[in-house]
Amino acid sequence: MNKHFKQFVIAQGVLFTTLGVFANPSINSKPVISRDTVADAKSNGKTVLSESMISFNAEYMSHEIDLHWNPGKGKNFTHFIVERSLDGNSFEKVGEVTATDKNSSSQDYSFADYVKPSVARKNDLYYRLKQTDENNTLVYSKVLIVRMYNTKSVTAVSVTPDPTINDILVNVQLKENSFVAMTVKNKDGDLIMKKTAHADSGANSFSLDGTSKLLPGTYQLEVIINSNERLTMQLIKS
Repeated sequence: MNKHFKQFVIAQGVLFTTLGVFANPSINSKPVISRDTVADAKSNGKTVLSESMISFNAEYMSHEIDLHWNPGKGKNFTHFIVERSLDGNSFEKVGEVTATDKNSSSQDYSFADYVKPSVARKNDLYYRLKQTDENNTLVYSKVLIVRMYNTKSVTAVSVTPDPTINDILVNVQLKENSFVAMTVKNKDGDLIMKKTAHADSGANSFSLDGTSKLLPGTYQLEVIINSNERLTMQLIKS
């Protein structure tokens, strides 16, 4: 373990990208792959990938996905276009939010995406923000992946790297107090990091501190709730 954490320091500042492959025996779904927005950043000289966003997460509320984000104080964005995908590749606009004054004390934004329960139960939902600044430059957020659970303990789980420091952020929405275990393993199955927590009913966020310093390579993130609900995601850091 000490060897791995020494290596983290060497790799600090390397961009973190994700390819998410979910496997969950408790619900009917097939493996899917998410698309990282780095690809979009390379397609246009005036399109860049945001690495300054403070937060981007989601909660499932009845018939809607409530998205919340904070781009950071002082950013001169004029508006945010919310895009959704069911396969991680083809995104469509589902809404737009006007930005407040960049010097405002609050830069917290939210958007409710109304999704049929039948769609949310059968698909992983991928979200990203297309942010436009005063110079008409497009800035994409990282992709947020949301999975709805129809179980006694869990409402939904969402995962995204934190664009500020590129650490993995896991959001768990619970129906009851639960035990959450999160692990990161390398391509050989060796344990790199483990974090456990007794989480309360409601929304809980966990930052896997240090994952921004992983060396380039392939890793696996696993989130287990009460030893029952399980989410597995493949992570590729370039």
